[in-house]
Amino acid sequence: MAGEVTVHGIVLTSMPVNDFDRRITILTSERGRITAFAKGARRPTGAFLACTRGFTYGEFTLFEGRDAYSVKSVDKTRYFKELEEDLEGMYYGMYFCELAGAFTREELEEAGQMKLLYLALLALAKKTMPARLIRCVYELRAITIYGEGMRTDGEYYTARYNGLNAENYAGSVKVSETALYTVRFIEQTPLKELFSFKVSDEVMDELERITRDYMENKTERRFKTLEVLETIL
Repeated sequence: MAGEVTVHGIVLTSMPVNDFDRRITILTSERGRITAFAKGARRPTGAFLACTRGFTYGEFTLFEGRDAYSVKSVDKTRYFKELEEDLEGMYYGMYFCELAGAFTREELEEAGQMKLLYLALLALAKKTMPARLIRCVYELRAITIYGEGMRTDGEYYTARYNGLNAENYAGSVKVSETALYTVRFIEQTPLKELFSFKVSDEVMDELERITRDYMENKTERRFKTLEVLETIL
């Protein structure tokens, strides 16, 4: 690595380093998930104090060192302050960022995942949909972009056979036509139109049930922020 690069991304994590610096993980469109050091970011008058917090979207100009990036400047920022003021929204947002970190790779283009995360945080901040529904939409579309999307061939759900199948396998659960349509919509609709619909309480329960089961089956890991989130719901 050498030289200077400009990327567009969202700060997933921000950790203190030494007395005044921060180490941040950024999900970028151009280079996927990267780590950078922001010198002086913890100083009260530091130029990077506000723009290196989690939930910050911006245009980051970075120096490429031999082993790591360092922040030169940050422009065109959008900080989702609304999440900081809403405990539920904050932990949903933290979970989405943790999930984004698990579903993305270093030094590879991740424009789809970055845009999805931005739109999900925006939906949480503006409360355009119930948070439960935003979570299902984000999880299903994120895992679809990752390459593990749910099958939508029929009305019988089972994680063992990768989602919704036409055949009623042992242990399958039948889902409604509306829930099937909703899963297809989430997986296939353009990202800019994704956080703009509502469902009935019955369909919400179905969608939540199969999404959580599918995510647990495919990720095979526990997310720390999800554990905290589930204690406050």
